[in-house]
Amino acid sequence: MQQQSELENFQVDWSQVSKPKLSEKRTTKQEIKQNVQTEINVYDRISNCFRYRISTLITQMGKPQYYCKFDPKLKKTIQSNSNQKKSLEQQLSKIAAQLELSCRFITRSMFQITRQPLLKSMGIDIRSILNKAMNDKEFQKLYLDLDDQSEEQRKKEEETEKILASLQTLQENEVREEIEKLRKKHNLNQNQNLYVIQGEYFNNMKTLFNSLGWVEIQDVYTQIYDFNFCYLKKFFHKPIPEQVVSRFASTKLLTTKFGLARSLKSCYILGGIDSNTFFPRCYDLSDEGDFEDFLEEYKFTFAENYLKKNPRDEEKILIAIQLLNYKLMPIQDKINRITVDEYPVCTPQQWKILYKKPEPKQEIVQFNNPNLMESVQQILQNVASVDPQFKISKGENIWVTKPCGLSRGRGVKYFKELEEILAYTFGAKDVNFVAQKCLENIMTIQKRKFDIRQWMIVSDIQPLTIWMYKECYVRFCGVEYNTEDLKNRYAHLTNFSVQKHNEENQEEKLMMDQEEFIQILKERGFDFESQVRQKFKNIIIATMKSCQKSIEIRKNTFEVFGLDFIVDDDCNPWLIEVNASPTFAFSTPVTERLNTMGLTDLGEFIVEHVYNKTKKKNYGGWELIYKQKL
Repeated sequence: MQQQSELENFQVDWSQVSKPKLSEKRTTKQEIKQNVQTEINVYDRISNCFRYRISTLITQMGKPQYYCKFDPKLKKTIQSNSNQKKSLEQQLSKIAAQLELSCRFITRSMFQITRQPLLKSMGIDIRSILNKAMNDKEFQKLYLDLDDQSEEQRKKEEETEKILASLQTLQENEVREEIEKLRKKHNLNQNQNLYVIQGEYFNNMKTLFNSLGWVEIQDVYTQIYDFNFCYLKKFFHKPIPEQVVSRFASTKLLTTKFGLARSLKSCYILGGIDSNTFFPRCYDLSDEGDFEDFLEEYKFTFAENYLKKNPRDEEKILIAIQLLNYKLMPIQDKINRITVDEYPVCTPQQWKILYKKPEPKQEIVQFNNPNLMESVQQILQNVASVDPQFKISKGENIWVTKPCGLSRGRGVKYFKELEEILAYTFGAKDVNFVAQKCLENIMTIQKRKFDIRQWMIVSDIQPLTIWMYKECYVRFCGVEYNTEDLKNRYAHLTNFSVQKHNEENQEEKLMMDQEEFIQILKERGFDFESQVRQKFKNIIIATMKSCQKSIEIRKNTFEVFGLDFIVDDDCNPWLIEVNASPTFAFSTPVTERLNTMGLTDLGEFIVEHVYNKTKKKNYGGWELIYKQKL
């Protein structure tokens, strides 16, 4: 086989590969190797998971990366052993296991951007870009706004820390004694509980609990309870095993922007589903490896978008075709190119021509080269055949930058130019960003962008058990979608916390319930149940599998999450992010009805499934969609 011949002669020293540090409770590399699904072709795992991440491929095979000469420490870490040879299947299996291991855990390699050779290979002087941005009034405002939002977040965290410092933490036996005293005081039987609910909008749940004789504890910081619905705040102590809580200890690799992007890289290995079919490519710009990936991907995406826009400059067309041919190279050829002393994709001179050379005016330059245009069509067809995200780019090359640690659309900005992305994400103080490719083929309703909020419950990590709510709802932008005006937040961000500040918006037009959305899809020839809801289930299951072993296993625990999806013009849903503590605010008539119903059903789920241990497949609107077989 050609695949086997490509890597057969590689020499690997796996003892020299650096590994992330794991706690005792986390999965070991050996356990991961044992759990890798054998029915999936190993070569397919690598080609899907790494895509353009050839530098990582080389590193994990014991070969120096092309930037090794810039980092002496890396040379010592990555060394090859000429006496060791392994078959292709053995090599790829080890890479697959190592990939899963590195994706499962937070192993970000922080770096200084000014040392990046890939920037130099693009002719970019990052210091000059940042200095220019610091003196630009528009970017100054962006930085000030982001600093204000970050400062607000920091103050909240400081207040929480002060509260924590003032609390006296009880030992496990003391907690049990105090719970027993309080239960006796309220004369509770074994089916009645002391409960704490943090947050607003939960009166229906409280009514249900009170009707069963449960007793509410008003102090949200207390350690004395049987059940704690920890919704808005993090836990202030470690619960004892008997206490039921609504938060897992750590879900960072699911609910953070960089964590989700990292977890989904192992999606194909764990579930046989390529995350590139449902999650727009996303890069953690504060991680050295991901930043390199982003720069390389930006080149490929720029070249692809250029060829899609009726190009007229023959020199630029040839460079773009060359770039995409590198993208389609066999792995062996890519490795050969990267391991020699030359730029991995293109030279600074080539990139300058492709990226900065003005396009000739069509009325002046009569471009007529049928053979070249045939080559353009052919290369685009070849890329489309291997890239599941080919259709999401329509020639605009729009990227969205999101600050890690901020929610509700704060600090989210859209850009087309690489220099603007770098200026914003590296000019802001003490904030880490991800850069994600925007869908340019989104479906719109009344010319407005929308996304879909879908709830899920994870009621167990081992065996993984997932529930999905029967209804979702649609959130709209208040302004018509316009790719020429990326600065208008009201045209691009669906968050209600953003849209409510637009005085021209009408709140009732910012939301739509599921039934109305189903009807609109039907009129457009799409079936909601098979083309949206069923795909939601598949995506949710694949996503949870990808981060399952990074979440601490704790019985008597469940958690509610809110997932945000965007639908493209072919009615394919794309996952954008997973939110902890999804809002249940009664912000519009749509959310008031749905949240009231959802929380009522959540109360039933807690009482019947969590406490009474009934084994139904539905609790109100909560439907069991997956239970792992052990």
